Amino acid sequence: MNHTDIIKQALTMTWRYRALWIFGFFLALCGGGGGGGGNGGGNFNFNTGGGNFGQPGDLPSMLNIDPNLLIAGVIGLICLVLLLIVVSVVVRAVTRAALIGMVQQITETGAVTAAEGWRWGWSRRAWSVFLVSLVIDLPVFIGTIVLVLLAFSPLLLLLVDNTAATVSGIMGTIVACLCVGLLLFVVRLALWPIQELAWRQTVLENKGVLTSLGDAFNLTKRRLKDVFVLCLLLVGIGIGWIFVVLLVILPVALIAALIIGGIPALLVYLFSNSWLGAAVAGGPLAVIALVIVISFGTGLYLVFQSAVWTLSYLQLTKADIPPLAAGEDTLITPSPSEA
Repeated sequence: MNHTDIIKQALTMTWRYRALWIFGFFLALCGGGGGGGGNGGGNFNFNTGGGNFGQPGDLPSMLNIDPNLLIAGVIGLICLVLLLIVVSVVVRAVTRAALIGMVQQITETGAVTAAEGWRWGWSRRAWSVFLVSLVIDLPVFIGTIVLVLLAFSPLLLLLVDNTAATVSGIMGTIVACLCVGLLLFVVRLALWPIQELAWRQTVLENKGVLTSLGDAFNLTKRRLKDVFVLCLLLVGIGIGWIFVVLLVILPVALIAALIIGGIPALLVYLFSNSWLGAAVAGGPLAVIALVIVISFGTGLYLVFQSAVWTLSYLQLTKADIPPLAAGEDTLITPSPSEA
């Protein structure tokens, strides 16, 4: 497998086909834990007569809140968080399925639109993508909880009124946490290609979840060298991407946040002479600008990464099938009835 050619082709696709950017943006927005920057939009009051807003003397009155109102607010916040989690899970599944199908379609036709990407994503394939993630992530999550609890179990020695036991408990906890962290990293690294290939099995070949996982595992085992080199390259590219984020994307995001949030904040301060009013006016806008710019930049990287895995999968399966079946068309074009 020509890894260099795949990376070059993925870069070209990422830059040339703008329709991929939309799905990459929403994947980054929901997958990166950033979507909460739009809260607190606009209902605020401040004293236009002077700078007394937010003085310490006003704080006690703010604490006299009806307990029922406080409970209702907490329940509402929990419901909002749960709703955002559900929406985030759905968007991640839809966008992943869309990106996989769009890249495959580009290799077949040389063109793709956002509407076609939506048809790829809003179908049964997205549900299969979610189930593949659930089958892999749920056991890993449960195992992580168990291992973390075991790693912190030496701290029980602190209950013993003994200096040696205390030192042993602390040192044992540190060593155990390092071992658990290393073990979890290795497990996630080993499951990474299986999950990526299984996603493509479900989207491109419309296979069942367990069948896709089994075929992905067998494909990884048969082409272990190619998959291992691919993972190493992507890890190296990911490390390089961190520097791109720190040196390019983050400064641009901060500048955008300063401009978009700073101008309204300055205007509010000039009229109200209130720092708190200015922060309330410009803060949410600054956070929104920050999240949008970072999500857009991260989305481009996620598009590239998804394209690399899809192109690699197509090349791995093409080289893996018998010669008599090599000429068969494996593209499954999403029909309008699946939208």
